[in-house]
Amino acid sequence: MRKLPWILAILAIALGIGYYSLTEPVSYMRSVPVDSHIRNNPFAAAQQFLERQGQTSRRILSGASLFPLPDTNVTLVIDKQRGELSKDQVAQLLDWVHAGGEMIVAARPLPDSVDEKTVTDEQLADNDPLLYPLGITIWSTQETDQDSEGDDKKEEELDKLINNYDFITQGVVAFCLSGDVTDAIGFCEKKLCEAPPQPEPLVLHGDKESRERRIQLYSDHELWHDSWNDTDDEAQTPTDNDPRWPVSVIAYADNEQGSQLIQLQLGDGLVTVLTDLSLWDNQHLLYFDHAWLLNWLTGGNQVWFVRSVMMPPLPQWLWLQAPALISALMVLLALWLWRRSRRTGPRIQWRHQQQRDYLEHLHASGYFLWRNSQYRSLLAPLREQAEQHLKRLDTRRERALAQVARRLDTSTEQLEQALTAQPDNREHFTRQVEWLQKIRSDA
Repeated sequence: MRKLPWILAILAIALGIGYYSLTEPVSYMRSVPVDSHIRNNPFAAAQQFLERQGQTSRRILSGASLFPLPDTNVTLVIDKQRGELSKDQVAQLLDWVHAGGEMIVAARPLPDSVDEKTVTDEQLADNDPLLYPLGITIWSTQETDQDSEGDDKKEEELDKLINNYDFITQGVVAFCLSGDVTDAIGFCEKKLCEAPPQPEPLVLHGDKESRERRIQLYSDHELWHDSWNDTDDEAQTPTDNDPRWPVSVIAYADNEQGSQLIQLQLGDGLVTVLTDLSLWDNQHLLYFDHAWLLNWLTGGNQVWFVRSVMMPPLPQWLWLQAPALISALMVLLALWLWRRSRRTGPRIQWRHQQQRDYLEHLHASGYFLWRNSQYRSLLAPLREQAEQHLKRLDTRRERALAQVARRLDTSTEQLEQALTAQPDNREHFTRQVEWLQKIRSDA
């Protein structure tokens, strides 16, 4: 008995050693849905990065939150989807920068309905009233035919669909790894083995540091400043910038597609213009020197990410988005109103009469039936009630009819006529109703 505890201890140790020697730990990875506040905020990762650097940040989604403008120790990051800015708001922003503020702005491309070859200065100013006074314009670098452009859009939509849904991605991977992919070998090689084509990283010019910084922007446009005087393409040279806002280019970044970043000195402040802000979204912040660029441009200041500064009123926005549809609806509305306004004949004057008594409606209904020779419908209920009364008096109809005639002091022929004959005129009908009521009420 004294050896039993030792034996149990040795067995436990042996089982433990055997378990750890015969097994190995396995890690599983599973997809976790992204929180809604991160999914709806493309700069959530950038805000978390800034907080780790000791910089506070916030999102601005309306003009009421942006104006009046904050102190100049705040850096504004303004998206291209900033809505319509009034002249007073543009002047306030540029005055704020001139006083020492720093602003990072994504240039707004021209809409598809505007041809860049025939665009006017007024159209450029209306498209981006914030950057045009500073001499900044943005131009497309794509020169592809419609067929290849349509194929690229379809392929881009397919890639976006595959990347957005994990179950689709897992299905594509499982299909490509199944082995029987002879007919789709090109598709599988592209999705699993080849990285999607991206533009070359930008090289930043003007940074005083010795290290070369590399940035990658996902844009099909290039920036242009009127101080560069491109004599070969005068159509793309805008008019002189507003003399109230004298600026100078102090840094820029470009690649084979052209300039993608321009930094301007305006008074005591800075304006940094980019073709797109996608380098700081949740998917691309970790690549290259994107995080460094955000930290370098903000300079340790508080950062406000601004979107939808001022949206136009709903009727104006609808007119800007679909003028043809709104015009067609207005024409249809005018035709409908014209159709409804047409009438034939004189207008009937409505007579406000007092509510009639129920007996008047009953009398009118009976008179209507009599005029349409439907007196049988009027006599049928009374005759049925009279016949039921006769059956209750005696099962033999003749004896019951004789009893009622004796009590009513009339002949059986008179009662039989009231029960079966058809009235010839109004007086005859009235007498029949009177006799039927007497038979029904006979006690």
